[in-house]
Amino acid sequence: MTAARSSTEDAILRPLDDSRVKRFHVKTILVAGMGFFTDAYDLFVIGLIVALFSFYQPFGIPGNLFTFPLGGKTVALTGLGLLGAAAIFGAAAGPFLFGRLGDLLGRKTIYGIEMLILVFGALGSALAWSFASLILFRLVLGFGIGGDYPMSATIMSEYSNVKHRGKLVGTVFAMQGFGLLSGVVLGLGLLALFPHNLEFVWRALLGAGAVPAAAVYFFRRRLPETPRFTLQVKNDQRQAAQVVRQLTGAPVQLPGETSDRRTGLGRFFSRYWPLILGTSLSWFFFDISFYGTSIYTPTLLSALSLNVSPHLSAVSHLVVAEEYTAIITLLFTVPGYWIAVAVIDRVGRKTLQAVGFGVMALCFAVLGMDSSLIALGAPFVLIYGLTFLFGNIGPNTTTFIVPTEVFPTAYRTTGHGIAAGSGKIGASISTVFFATLVLLWSPSGMMLFLSVIAVAGLVTTLALLKETKQRTLEESSRPREGGMGYFASSAAGPRVFSK
Repeated sequence: MTAARSSTEDAILRPLDDSRVKRFHVKTILVAGMGFFTDAYDLFVIGLIVALFSFYQPFGIPGNLFTFPLGGKTVALTGLGLLGAAAIFGAAAGPFLFGRLGDLLGRKTIYGIEMLILVFGALGSALAWSFASLILFRLVLGFGIGGDYPMSATIMSEYSNVKHRGKLVGTVFAMQGFGLLSGVVLGLGLLALFPHNLEFVWRALLGAGAVPAAAVYFFRRRLPETPRFTLQVKNDQRQAAQVVRQLTGAPVQLPGETSDRRTGLGRFFSRYWPLILGTSLSWFFFDISFYGTSIYTPTLLSALSLNVSPHLSAVSHLVVAEEYTAIITLLFTVPGYWIAVAVIDRVGRKTLQAVGFGVMALCFAVLGMDSSLIALGAPFVLIYGLTFLFGNIGPNTTTFIVPTEVFPTAYRTTGHGIAAGSGKIGASISTVFFATLVLLWSPSGMMLFLSVIAVAGLVTTLALLKETKQRTLEESSRPREGGMGYFASSAAGPRVFSK
C-alpha cells in the first residue's frame, strides 16, 4: 500500500490516531456539541412560530409574495413560508464562506465567530418590530448556524482517533436532537403558562437561542489549532507535535522530513469532483425531506387535530400538535441520533446512509399510497416517526460526518462547507414550498414526492460515496491518480486495532 502520508506526518499524527478517548475529546464534544444544540433549537423552533402566526400576527405578515403556475395549478410563496425558510437561506450561505475561511485562515482563527453572529441574530429576532426586520435577523441567525457546520465537524474529526472517529463526530451532531427537543418542551411550557400572552411566547422562544450560543463562545476561542492543519497546511512540525503531546501524553519524534500538501483550488475540484457531488447531492436530498417535515410538523399536526376536535381553540390545537411532536421527538428523533453514534464505527457510514434512505423511501411511500393513515393516531405516529428514526440513524448523521473524512486537510472545511451549503439549499426550497405543495398535491401526494427524493438519495449514496470507517483521515481522503478519487482507499483494508 502506498503511504498516505509522509514519515514525519505519521510520526506526529499516529499518537493522535491511536489514542484512546480522552478528556480533550470529551471537552471538544461539549464545546462543539453545544453549538449544534443551539443550531437545532434555533432552526426548528420556527416551526412552532409559523404555526402560531397562522392565527396570531404581531405585525403584518404578507399572504402571497408571488405566485407561479405548476401542474395546471398556482403555487405561491407566502409570508409564513418565507419566515420558515429565512434562517435556512442564511444557513445555506454560511457554510460556503466559513468553510473556505477555515481552510485559508485556520480552524482556531474562525471558530467562535459564527456563535457571535448567531447570538446577534437570535436577540434581534426576539426584538423584531416588523415582518421585514424579523426576516433580516433570521437570515443573520442562519448565516451563523451555517458557518458552524464545517467548523465544528472538521475540528472534531481532526482531533478524533481512528477507531472512534465516527462516534465522536456523530456525538457532536447528536446534540442536535436535544436542541430540537428543547424547543418543543419550551414551547409547550410557555403556551401552558402564557396562553393569553402570545406576544411574550414567540419573543421568548426566539430569544432563548442566544443563551447557549453566548455561553459556548468563550470555550471555542480557547481551543488550540488542530495538529493536522498546523502540520499539513501551516507546515509547522514542532507546534503540531507539541499539541499532540499535550493532548495525548505520548512522545513524538520528528524525523525531519517535511511535506506540503497544498495545491490549487482547481486541482482540488478536478480530483475530488465525484465526492463533492456525492456528499452535496446526498445532503441536498436528505434536507429536502428532513427540514420540510420537521419545520411543518406542528402545522400538519395542528390541522389533523382540527379534524378530530373542531371545538378546540387555536392555541389548544397548537398544544396538541406540540404534544404529538414531543412524542415523535422522544420516541424516534432523539434515539435515532444515538443509535447512529453506537453503531457507525462498526457498520460504516455508507451502509447506514443507504439503509436510512431506503427505509425513509418505504415509509413515505406507505403514507402516500394509503391516505387514511395520515390522521392523528398510533399508525401515523409510528410510520411518520420511523422516517425521523432512520433518517437520523442514517443520512442526517452520515452526511455530516463523511465530508470531514473524504477531503484532504487543506480543503476539508471547504469541501464540508460545499456539502452543508448544498444541503441547506435543499432545505430552503423545501421549507419555502412545503406547505403550498401539500395544498397542491394533498398530504399523501407530498409523501410520495418525499419517497422519490429518498430514492434519489439512496442512488447517490450507492453510486458516488465510499466507505471510510477505521481509516485515518489521510487514507480516507487520498485521491486516485487520474482524478477519480472516490474509490481510492477501497483497495486498502481498514486498520486493525488491538483491544
